[in-house]
Amino acid sequence: MSVGRDADFYKMDHKKRGQAIIFVYNQFDMDLQPRACAEHDAHITKSTFAHLGFEVKEHWNLTKRDFLKTLERVSSEDHHNSDCLVVVFMSHGNVDNNKEFLCTRDAKVDTEELWKTFTADKCPSLAGKPKLFFIQACRGDNIDKGVKMKQFRALSVQTDSLQHKEDYIIPLHADMLMMWASYPGMFAFKSSRNDIKGSVFIHFLSKVLRQDGRTCDLFTLLLRVTREVATRYESYSPDNYLLHQNKQTPYMVSTLMRKLVFPVWE
Repeated sequence: MSVGRDADFYKMDHKKRGQAIIFVYNQFDMDLQPRACAEHDAHITKSTFAHLGFEVKEHWNLTKRDFLKTLERVSSEDHHNSDCLVVVFMSHGNVDNNKEFLCTRDAKVDTEELWKTFTADKCPSLAGKPKLFFIQACRGDNIDKGVKMKQFRALSVQTDSLQHKEDYIIPLHADMLMMWASYPGMFAFKSSRNDIKGSVFIHFLSKVLRQDGRTCDLFTLLLRVTREVATRYESYSPDNYLLHQNKQTPYMVSTLMRKLVFPVWE
């Protein structure tokens, strides 16, 4: 058993932290623009998860067939000695017939393919362990101009273990977290301004995880990532009104049941 039923924190003291699988795309056989930011994004992502103790494995420009085979292979591996799993996917994406897709080198793939092989029944050695998926890709063509918030200085706002070793059952889709670069239907931007040299979401995700990932719980960290993307970034394209001064907010779905911290012992 990975952790007791009533534990508040995931067990993060296995022999290995686990794998961080990074799928990166910058070239396509389809009629898609090359992703010039891919190399930089991959570098900072790899550095960040290595910093947190993960065994990082990069995969560049895989075909749909090889992408799916890689996910199946990782799912079939023995993860009993690992704390958790991370999967990062960086490419183009969009919506077709109200269904989101991601782009491999040669074809579209349903977004859910990223995690469907890691449910507790298909990957039992990761059952009860956190599985984290971070997706850098557009989710549509809509834009968000934002709303100006006025700050009033005088205004203040107020708002009203002992573990048992018995067996227990968890849902198949428990212990997963999926975080996208943007809200459903929206663009995911890249930038070369204000110290950002690639994808905005990847920049702030890497920054926050490197700064406090070893000491702070993941939900608090990702809340901060969402806030910094939403408040510190605004697109800059003065020659194109549609793409100028837009906002972006990451989007997260989680079935994690416990707090998660990545302590690393030197």
